[in-house]
Amino acid sequence: MKKWFFISSLLLLFLFGRAQEESALKIYGALSTDQRVTTSVDSGWIWNETRLDLKLEKKVNRGKFYANLWARNFGVPKYNEMGSLFSTEKIDPFNIQLREAYFQVDDFLVENLDLKIGRQRIAWGTADKMNPTDNLNPLDMEDIFDLGRRRGSDAINLTYYLKGDFSIQGVWIPFFQPANLPAGVFAGALMPSFDIPEDSTMNLMEVRINQPNIHINKPKLQSTFGFRLKGIIKSVDFSVSYLYGVNGIPELTEIEATPSVNIYPWYVNVDVDVQLSYFRNHIFGIDFSTNIFGLGFWGEAAIIKPDEDIRLKIIENQIVSTIDPTITDSLILDKDKPYVKWILGTDYHFSRGGYINFQWMHGFFHERGQSELNDYFFLQFNQPFFNGQLSVTPLSGSFIINSWKELKDNYALVYMPEITYNPIPEVGITLSYIWMKGKGAGIFSAIQDYDMFVIKAKYSF
Repeated sequence: MKKWFFISSLLLLFLFGRAQEESALKIYGALSTDQRVTTSVDSGWIWNETRLDLKLEKKVNRGKFYANLWARNFGVPKYNEMGSLFSTEKIDPFNIQLREAYFQVDDFLVENLDLKIGRQRIAWGTADKMNPTDNLNPLDMEDIFDLGRRRGSDAINLTYYLKGDFSIQGVWIPFFQPANLPAGVFAGALMPSFDIPEDSTMNLMEVRINQPNIHINKPKLQSTFGFRLKGIIKSVDFSVSYLYGVNGIPELTEIEATPSVNIYPWYVNVDVDVQLSYFRNHIFGIDFSTNIFGLGFWGEAAIIKPDEDIRLKIIENQIVSTIDPTITDSLILDKDKPYVKWILGTDYHFSRGGYINFQWMHGFFHERGQSELNDYFFLQFNQPFFNGQLSVTPLSGSFIINSWKELKDNYALVYMPEITYNPIPEVGITLSYIWMKGKGAGIFSAIQDYDMFVIKAKYSF
């Protein structure tokens, strides 16, 4: 039913756009497919996505309407039960996402004041994809390799343009939206790690989500507020910003372990109850970008101050229930000790079409506290051939350092070469390989067993 409704609506939009030539509704977007097969662990298909990325735009005298819809088949059919054969959603996993939908009014109330209302992607920062100051919208980490992807938020967005190249922006997002975590085989990449007693086996783990400071009937406690001053001084673009809102990635705040004994054969089972909680942050940001002798330079820094202390309680119950449990309570993040995430980058376009990009980032999206921030080095070199019909990226990937003092046991390396062929300007077919190797804790070390081939095709219209 959902699929037919979408197709009917799409046909009506095309007819509506053709009928109104004077103020034509612009319809554009892309149809793409993304297929991935792992080569290192139980070789098989691990990603199947066909996506229609549809954009609608209509400009009027003092504003515009814009919407972005995703209609896609994502995942593989699930029919392990007889009942699954009666469910179209399981054997044909189709879904529709409203990524953005807003209207804009220029010169709202007064001259030079622009208003946007609706679901919108409000991007802050100057770096390439990874932006420590970009925190208004929730992270969309469904595809762990699509770095920096975020979902739109329902917001009121006001921008006032001052004289010269300066503007002041104020954003209010009434409702909290959590980040969505990686899908499929990557689901465990961001899961918190913890130890269980030696000579024990985990029997059951239950994860609870705690929202102590977020209440449905109190929008004030759910809201996110953001302000930014943006300008240009002597060819340097810059901005300073402030944001007060809830972090979309929850923090591990409680672990309760309950053991039980199996007599024959003898072993200890442990049931683990985990609690995750959301907390507010104050985030002060600054960013810049400029060009010097053909080299592009950019940088961002975000000072993050928790709104309250974040603590971790560990409860270790005893096998004999009459014995009191062992309880430890430790401070994870101190509200009086802010920490800083930052990124620096540069790029260059060669005369024969080649492009190189390098970035050094301190602190990934999910990392908290100054002692937990790791260093990430990203490098990409791309060279087109045959007037852009063929594009080769022999260097693409990252090197991650979790501990400089113990480098050989705390690192990750990701290498992602790719080649793209454009038989016609509107079509791109890409073949790439993702290879990962690492030691110690870290997001890419956790998924290093899933080296894969990736085949993508995209038609833009």
